[in-house]
Amino acid sequence: MTRIALKSALFSLAGVLLGLCGGLWHSSEAVVLTEGQIKDKVVAHVQEKVAQVVDPADAKNISVSIIRVPAAPFDFPAAKTPQDIKISITSRLGEVYSPRGIVQVSLQDGSGHQREIGVPVQIIIQKPVWVIKNVVNANEPLRASDFSLQSKDVSNCYNYAVGADRNLGTYLARVNLRPGDILDARKIVIPPDVSYNSPVRIFMSNGDGMTVTVPGIALANGKIGEIIRVRQAVFQRKYYSAKIVDKNKVLVEM
Repeated sequence: MTRIALKSALFSLAGVLLGLCGGLWHSSEAVVLTEGQIKDKVVAHVQEKVAQVVDPADAKNISVSIIRVPAAPFDFPAAKTPQDIKISITSRLGEVYSPRGIVQVSLQDGSGHQREIGVPVQIIIQKPVWVIKNVVNANEPLRASDFSLQSKDVSNCYNYAVGADRNLGTYLARVNLRPGDILDARKIVIPPDVSYNSPVRIFMSNGDGMTVTVPGIALANGKIGEIIRVRQAVFQRKYYSAKIVDKNKVLVEM
């Protein structure tokens, strides 16, 4: 046999051996789980868990974004059908709302062959919320004409976005509100029943049914039932601890 013929025979043998080795690792009978199959399982898990921590009316508006499944696809030589592969999915998404998270996926066939991966997910929630149309300055009352109800992605502000379930007319702006922003619950406040430095009627009772009413000035904000400091409007050095009993009315028990 010539040297050229020998070299050709050796290359042919090497090709056969490599083909056999490849067959051992990538058997044509192996079940392959694709990225799409794993994504479907992850999306269903995320939607179920997030629905547990949002308002029931918003559960139908949840969508899930997955960029890619790390290291997919996966071969399982011992599995005959996809049903032979056990897929376990866990996460903390059902404990508290978060717009992002990591879902832990465990894949295992009957032979004990196992793979575990972390799949990053992003949650998107669309809902109708109030969007600011005109500038509203701090301490000004909210007016419906300064807002419009629009469907927005509230994923990153879900816990604070103000929707149609709130009556805007009952609130004041806590800070300046800028056009184009989603109305944030942390930036509005229900007006107090008594406001700092505002006039109040002080009802002074001696406990025997005798009550005297005098004009006064509130020295703090407060709501009905709370105790605040007040002073008389005429005798300005007369200070009292008073209980708020109604709008701009306080009671002092002597």
